[in-house]
Amino acid sequence: MEESMSDPLISIITPCYNVAGFIRGAAACIQAQTYVQLEWILIDDGSTDETASIIQSLQDPRIRYFYQENKGQSAALNHGIRVSMGKYIKFFDADDILNDSHIASQLEAIRDEEGAVASCGWARFYDGNLQHAMFRPEEVWRDMPALEWVKTSLSQKYDMMAGWLWLIPRGLLDRIGGWDERLSLNNDFEFTIRLLTHASQVRFAKDARLYYRSGMPSSYSQKSSVKAYEAALLSNDLGCQHLLAREDNARTRTLCADRYQEWLFIMYPTAPELEARLEDRIRHYGGSDRTMAGGSVFRFFCWLLGWRRTKRLKMSLERMGYRKLPF
Repeated sequence: MEESMSDPLISIITPCYNVAGFIRGAAACIQAQTYVQLEWILIDDGSTDETASIIQSLQDPRIRYFYQENKGQSAALNHGIRVSMGKYIKFFDADDILNDSHIASQLEAIRDEEGAVASCGWARFYDGNLQHAMFRPEEVWRDMPALEWVKTSLSQKYDMMAGWLWLIPRGLLDRIGGWDERLSLNNDFEFTIRLLTHASQVRFAKDARLYYRSGMPSSYSQKSSVKAYEAALLSNDLGCQHLLAREDNARTRTLCADRYQEWLFIMYPTAPELEARLEDRIRHYGGSDRTMAGGSVFRFFCWLLGWRRTKRLKMSLERMGYRKLPF
């Protein structure tokens, strides 16, 4: 896309916490974007490594760097929103990768549609190896009403509600507000549902792809303390409230119950103090038939022993050094 006077400014907002090993790679994919009318806002959330010096060494006048004492990802994102000047907002994690036409494709999908947001395709990658990233089309990789996107995504076995999916018109973001700073783990869930229950349409930008780095123990999304799980549960509570405020029926209540069931699978047995609360919410929304994901051997043991005993067995074997298990 050629730059012109009519090209709107797009603000790409990146929260940074000890990302010295990734920031140059992130800069390379930002600088390779075919759409050039953008600003890249980097909010340093109290990093203790070389993040600041590396950012300050980057030679690009579109980069805007801000430092804050460590307050968490949601606070860093809100800081970025406050200082941004773009007509559209894109959230982007420092350890992920955008393809070169990403921003151009998302803008083209929603240009002049104030109530719509643009989504993108995505794939996981590990150990910095993009060659093994597999883009597996989902039911929501198409244009659709925003509320239907939420319901369809939650109906999938693995929903992805990440904030980096979206290119968002500033007017829409101003109406819904920023990120809830009480939330850490799973903060995207509440934000995305709040966003889409106020949007009109989701437009799928087929030429916009994001490579999502997985398996990083230090990432925001990998925190698994009881405090982080408390935040995840609050995000679930708020997200379900947003959804049910728009449409409260048997389908949406089951979707909420299934989401709580997924978190019960994840948290068990490391947060026993939260288990009763999760089970209470599952009952409140009518119960869930969701089964725990796994291979055929794992599913057999779940049938034989129940999913709790099977998960404990798997964890015990892993602690003993059996990493390559058949389930």
